[in-house]
Amino acid sequence: MKKLASLILSAALTLALTAPAAAAAVPSSPTVPATSSAPTSDQRLASVTAKVKATLGIGDEYTEFYGDLSETEISPFWDLNWSADGIHLNVEATETGKILSYYLSETDNDPYAGIGNFPPTFPAVSRTQARQSAEAFLKKVLQSPESYRLSEQNTGMLDTATHRFSGEIRLNGLSSPMTFSLTVRASDGKIIRFYRDSLERNVLGDVPSAKSNTSAASAGALLKKTMDLRLEYVLEDEDKAVLRYLPEPGDEYYVDAQSGQLVNLTGLYEKLGEEGDKGGAVFNGTAAMPEAAADTAASGLSQAEQAGVAKLEGVLSKEELDEKLQQYTALGLKKYTLASASYTLDKKTDDVTARLIYTRKDGGGTWRRTVTCDGRTGELQSVSSSAPYEENRKTSVSVEDARKKAEAFLTEFWGDEFAATELYGSDASSKWNSAHSFTYAQKENGYFFPENSLRVSIDVTDGTVSGLRRSWTDGVSFDSPEGILDKSAALDAWFSHYDMPLAYSYVPVKLDPGMDGAKPLMDMGYSYFYQLKLSYAVKENENRRYASGVDAKTGEVVYMEMVQLNGEITYSDIGDHWAKPQIEALARYGIGWYGGECRPREELTQFDYITLLLSTDGYRYIPGESEADSVYNRAYQMGILTRGERDSEKILTRGEAIQMLLGSAGYGNIAKMQGIFTCSFPDRAEIPANMLGWAALAQGLGVVSADSDFAAGRSATRAEAVVMLYNFMSQN
Repeated sequence: MKKLASLILSAALTLALTAPAAAAAVPSSPTVPATSSAPTSDQRLASVTAKVKATLGIGDEYTEFYGDLSETEISPFWDLNWSADGIHLNVEATETGKILSYYLSETDNDPYAGIGNFPPTFPAVSRTQARQSAEAFLKKVLQSPESYRLSEQNTGMLDTATHRFSGEIRLNGLSSPMTFSLTVRASDGKIIRFYRDSLERNVLGDVPSAKSNTSAASAGALLKKTMDLRLEYVLEDEDKAVLRYLPEPGDEYYVDAQSGQLVNLTGLYEKLGEEGDKGGAVFNGTAAMPEAAADTAASGLSQAEQAGVAKLEGVLSKEELDEKLQQYTALGLKKYTLASASYTLDKKTDDVTARLIYTRKDGGGTWRRTVTCDGRTGELQSVSSSAPYEENRKTSVSVEDARKKAEAFLTEFWGDEFAATELYGSDASSKWNSAHSFTYAQKENGYFFPENSLRVSIDVTDGTVSGLRRSWTDGVSFDSPEGILDKSAALDAWFSHYDMPLAYSYVPVKLDPGMDGAKPLMDMGYSYFYQLKLSYAVKENENRRYASGVDAKTGEVVYMEMVQLNGEITYSDIGDHWAKPQIEALARYGIGWYGGECRPREELTQFDYITLLLSTDGYRYIPGESEADSVYNRAYQMGILTRGERDSEKILTRGEAIQMLLGSAGYGNIAKMQGIFTCSFPDRAEIPANMLGWAALAQGLGVVSADSDFAAGRSATRAEAVVMLYNFMSQN
């Protein structure tokens, strides 16, 4: 679905009218006046509170209570609050008592209190037990025709303090757009968080019958016709491109299960946007960064600070950069005023990128042009622009003339690359933008390779270059096009990848005065609202990986290799390793290393160990994506080490690993006490005096078995680090 249409609909359908809160204790026996034709606010509060208490089994243990009322467009909601002695319970419910959210906070037993979850322990309640608690709660709070289906995928970041679950709320046994999330406290199995979507918030009308008048086969035939594939080269490795059938971008469709009609859902949203949009452009300005001081020699800076300042040596001022950029006359910057400039340092290359923002007033709106360039040379890198919304924008440059200007600029600016391209796609100007845009992609063996592409936009009001982007990788080799499948076979494979369940969907429908409940909404200014429809639509199976296309030679669906960000960790290299049970036990809680490999026999670096310890608190380090600085900053906050101890490549000894683990758990001051410790390791006599306290604690806490050597000075392995942590968590 197109993002723009979704945003428009979201903005159009989220107005709310909120009545003054009704904050009062529930009367034990509310009295209804004999002449009253409708219950008063306090009577309504008493009624919904009694229903919620009965559903959740709430007794009279709370000493304070109040309720807030929100009267929205289609349904009232109650925010109920109980509290007593550091315990607070918040429940949101409908007027009928349906539970929409639940939040339990107990100051003395809050898994989220404080910074971090260290020292870590294994939970008293297993995930299987927590799931039983979650399902029992769901059975209490869901109402007919609702049921649930727990997701087979883990929810959020796993940790040892809570178990999280999510899933789908089903209607009449079928899938629906509604989901839920639920958190179980691992110390005692209590439900502490619950949230669900509801029809009362989003939908006008009742739940349609689950009986379909259309077969899945006939719906599938219609939906398959909406799909198309294109044959292109894609980068498989760093320097090799292969041919793939890729899905053509298109509208989102569904088949109405009652009428059998194919419906363009994207078209519905676009129509809504055209009827309800008020226009306007959004701009997030960036303040100019202070320019580097010219003289730092006498500034009293440390060596590290002076080295950091030196990285900006040779960077031009915004005025100097502006002078260089003005030489690119095709950008039309003389009509603009330089508003701000910002500089960004690439820590790996020490290159500095400058981003200059130009503005101009025209009529009632502000035009902006952002130019990115090399901060030292002013060499142009990219351009982007924004213009005020205008329903009937005056166009002075035709598509044909814009293309000529675009190609002339690319020939002059990126001539070698442009010579290897052909026109790949174009976008004409509209009320949403003021430019004709053209994308040129490299073509090899008659097929496009869009990862090597140049894009340029021409302003339709004055013919200037308003957009410029280059994406290019040199030295790519291209696979032979011999032996490729035809498109029909590829499309069969692509379509078979999807599920097509009979399910309920939210669909925007035009309001009509004769429609149940529509008149009040129309009086508020609504022209569309959601209804629930029984439908067929193509859907990715949640148990499959994300598909990117079809291999043009084998006909197999190609799946994206996704780095697992959440949930359990899996390894491909622990086989029959002696520490496999402990490694897998921690991995089930998301404790370990991401990337698919444990490398258990490798020596343990300081960075390895820190990322392992941080994972006990739900912190995820993703190789190639996460920054080492953020890892260490988190470690400093949790007391795992100090800034002065940072040495990421240092190989840790077993003794140092024990010190870091027990020190971060708060045993440091005790371990440093002299003359009070003993231990029974076979190599007791070889343990240094300053390490004896740590060794004794490691034995007493079960971190290291006394049946083997302590081996304080030997390099630790990654597997040994995991086992030490596992033993500590088991005894703690």
